[in-house]
Formats: sequence, structure tokens, C-alpha cells
Amino acid sequence: MPDSPVRVLLIEDDSDDYVIARDSLAEIEDGEYLLDWASTYDEGLAIALEGRHDVILVDYRLGDRTGVDLVTEAIRGGCTTPMIFLTGQKDREVDRAAMQAGAWDYLVKHDIDAVTLERSIRYALQRRRAEERAEHLQAREKEMAWCLQKALLIDAPPKHVEGLDIGAVSLPSRSVDGDFWGFEEYDRDHFDVLIGDVMGKGIPASLAGAGTKHHFQRCARRLILALREFSRMPDPEEIIAAVHHATSSDLYQLDTFVTLWYSRFDMATRTMTYVDAGHMRTVHYCAAERKVELLQGDNLPLGVALGEIYAQKRVTFGAGDVFVFYSDGLTEARNPDGELFGEERVVQAVEESVHQPAQEMANYLCDAAKSFAVNNGLRDDVTCVVVKIAAAFPPRPVAHSAMEVHSNPKELDAMRKLVEWFCRDQAPARFTEHEIATLVLAVSEATTNILDHAYWGTRHRRVQVDLRAYEDEVHVDLADWGRPFDPDAVQQPAFDGSRERGFGVYIIQQSVDSHRYYRDDLGRNHLVMVKRAMGREATGTSE
Repeated sequence: MPDSPVRVLLIEDDSDDYVIARDSLAEIEDGEYLLDWASTYDEGLAIALEGRHDVILVDYRLGDRTGVDLVTEAIRGGCTTPMIFLTGQKDREVDRAAMQAGAWDYLVKHDIDAVTLERSIRYALQRRRAEERAEHLQAREKEMAWCLQKALLIDAPPKHVEGLDIGAVSLPSRSVDGDFWGFEEYDRDHFDVLIGDVMGKGIPASLAGAGTKHHFQRCARRLILALREFSRMPDPEEIIAAVHHATSSDLYQLDTFVTLWYSRFDMATRTMTYVDAGHMRTVHYCAAERKVELLQGDNLPLGVALGEIYAQKRVTFGAGDVFVFYSDGLTEARNPDGELFGEERVVQAVEESVHQPAQEMANYLCDAAKSFAVNNGLRDDVTCVVVKIAAAFPPRPVAHSAMEVHSNPKELDAMRKLVEWFCRDQAPARFTEHEIATLVLAVSEATTNILDHAYWGTRHRRVQVDLRAYEDEVHVDLADWGRPFDPDAVQQPAFDGSRERGFGVYIIQQSVDSHRYYRDDLGRNHLVMVKRAMGREATGTSE
């Protein structure tokens, strides 16, 4: 028996039976029992719902009500305390009704003694502990499964895709499901979004989703290599066809299928090319016309028809447009009356939140479905991805060059010469020699900081420099895989010589017109520096 006293509640309208129960508990030598007595149905139910006791003893006859009614009502009200049924006669119908209502044991009063009562209570306590351990293990497994699902099926939205604002949300249902999404940034102009949903629930659906997403990444990578000699990247329909070839037989044998939507945003042509494989219709908000269009393709889900030929469609977009991709968990959120959230409410929520940032829009849409379901809960995972086109398209560079060097001071001279050549011969703006020299100084100082601090002075690490020229300015992007850098933590230099640190950042600040630091989704540190040509007005392209 446990070291602490066992708290017992007796719900019994006969005082003589209370005395018998009290005396029987007192005779038990292996443990200490604290007995509380409720003499009426209403009082007993109220105390039972408080959840303060370890075991509840319930009499069959409680005035004009029965203990079966009390057990049923208590469980319905959320009571999880083990309840042992007491009655004055042997009646199989009463026994059956009590156990069906949720009682843990059944005792006949005139057969009860200290040994019988202790055995029943001990059994109830041990069973309750076993159930609690099982519940804890189940909750832990569910948490681990959700973490695994999040790691394998759900990518973090990229934060630095030029011209796009991206937000994504996933609200888990009561179980692990097969919703997944992914993002792929090929270059400055091309960005892909994938969202899919596996038929079914639980671990099998989650594993099928992880496998399908893996095939997308693998097929896309192989197609990029295969099409390199043709100097082009694979189209969405080619990637889908490759994934279909790799997965359809297995999905068909497993008697399941995957709906998905695959989009490619081309910022140069301002088009979105997509393949819809039986997925939910995508919401496209056109900012110029202030209206919503629902996009839809013609293809079947993966795993439905082995001979399916996937074909892509194309839609143009403008500044300020919004695309919303989602799973059926959003539209199929159901309120207590059985009504679905539906596509019309999705469109309404998009129109209500269209002026918010992408992440806030995604949150708003999912919260709207969750609020609609109220206490009914979400029966399927709700996933939502929002892509917002920038209100003004960023200007395109007129010249571009890049170089990768090792973290060796001897290679810095090649980087300096590249910056000088680019500013003199490639940039359309005419930079003075002083402006070129100050930019080269900033690049040299930043690269030295990378060698000394990000890489701790080690050699043979890589530093990348990316140069882009616009009408009247040059952007220099230095990238490394070293230790992260927090520019806000750097103190201003002490010009009186009392402190040596801080001069590198100060030199960079004084040498360029603007700069910013960030860490990308690949773990690279970026320092972007902008230098404008003297006497020219800024074009708004500074970082």
C-alpha cells in the first residue's frame, strides 16, 4: 500500500452501513484510510466531481435515484476516480448495469469484511496507477510522434526570399496525420511551394507523407542534374511525374493516396506555375482588382491511377497579390451543430486579413477554423501556407558576379580586385576612386572579422562574396558558415585607446551607405553592404 493515506469517499444514505464501512477500513493493518461520507445523491456527486479522493464507494440505493445513475453522471462530468459499487443483494442485472456504467468493482454489503474491502481498493488503486502510466506513455508517444512529424513533414517558412513574404501554420488534431509541406528556393527568381495530405490518419499516414516528401526532394535533385546540360530547371509537372513514377505503385498497394499542390513562383516573369493533384483549391487574391479567384487543376491524387499524366497550369500575379494553400482540415473543421467551416469562410477570412503580414494571415485563418469548431475540436490537422507578393517588386540587378575564397589572408587580394573591377567595369553608375576604395575597405574589414571571429582564425573555411549592381548602387553580400554574429552586441570603439574592440564594425558603418546582417535557412551568416554612387539619389533598393 502507498505510504500516504488513502482518501476514500463513501456515498451512502444509511448511517449503519457507513459505520460498517468505517470499521472495516479501520481493521486494515497494511495502510491508513481517511473516510469521508456523503449521505445524499447530490452531495456525493458534487464531491466526486471535485476529484479529491483516491477511491469512491457508491451505494446502489440513494433515495429515488441509483448508484448506477451517479456513476454515469460522474463519469460524464469528467470524474476519473475509481468507483466501487455497493449493494445489499446479489443481482446480476444490477452487477451488469454498474459495470457497464463504469464502476471498477462490485461488492455485496453482507459479504464485505476488511479483507474483501482492502482487496477491492488495492485492485482499484493498482489499476488506476497502471492506467495513468499508460496514459502518460501514450501522451509521450503522441508528443514524440508530433515532433517527428514536425521535423520530417513541416519545413520552417523561409525568411529571406526576395519579393515574397511567407507564413505557415500547422494545428495538430487529436492524432498524428499525414499533412506535409515544403519550400525550395532554386535561385533569386524561382521559388517552389509544396503542400500535401495523405489519406488516413496516425503513424502510417505520417510515414507515407514523409516518404512522399522525401521523393519530391530526391526527384527534384536528380532532375536538376539531368537537365543541367540543357541549361534549364525542371518544370513542376516534370517533378510531379517523377514522384508519381516513384510512389504510385507503393501507394496503390497500400490502398492509400496523396493529394498535393505544387507551385513555382517565377519573379522574373511574374507567373505562378502549378500542378493540382486532387488537392484543395488555392485562393488567389488579386490586389489590383481586389477580388478572389479559386485556382484548380485537373489531375488525380498520387496513387489513384497509375497511368495519370500530370499537366501544369499557369497564372500571372502582380504586386500585393496573395496565394493561400491549405489542407482539407481547414475547410472540414466542424462546429457542434455539424456544420463545416467550408470554402466560403476560408475566402471570407482571406479577405478580412489580406492586409496583414503572411504569418499573421496564416494564424488568422487557422484560428478562425479553430474558433468555429469551438469545443468540438479539430478532427484533422489544419495546415495553411500563405505567400504574399511584395507591394512593390524589387528592382532587378543589371550586373552580377560572385566568388568563393578560402579563409586565408592570401586570398583576400583576389576578392578586393573583384570588387574594384565590378565597380569600375560592370556597374552602370560611375563610382569615384574614393567610393571604390571605401567599399573595398569595408569588404576587407568584414572579411577579416570573419576570419578572426567567425572562424576563430582557422584556415581553409569558405567565404562567399556576391556582387549585384543596380542603376546607382552596388550590393555586396558576404556569406560564411562560421559562428553567428550579433552586431547589436558590439560596443562603439573607444577613440582614447582604452579599448581595442569595435573598430571593425565602425569602419564598415562609415564606409558604406547601409548594411544589414542576417542568418539564412542554411545556417550561413550574411553581411549585406550597400554603396551608392556619389551625387545620385537612392532608388529604394538598399537593404
